[in-house]
Amino acid sequence: MANPQPSTGAGTRFVINMIGVVGLVFGVLPIVRYLLQLEIFEFSTAPYDWLQLEGAARFLPPAIVLVVCMAAAYLLEKRLERR
Repeated sequence: MANPQPSTGAGTRFVINMIGVVGLVFGVLPIVRYLLQLEIFEFSTAPYDWLQLEGAARFLPPAIVLVVCMAAAYLLEKRLERR
């Protein structure tokens, strides 16, 4: 009988890192683009352009993405610590 290998958590770490990348690209960069009016980060606001929000409402979708990504990464990190 083969002994099962202990889990290193590498897969979970990868998922946490990918969630972080999504949070940065679609949460932080759009907020920076809206604040500083930088055209270089235009690619990061593409998922939100169809909403045609103006003013402070433009910040809501990226802020929601950022908060959800932070919460998901936190919960995965806590689950990884329990193992």
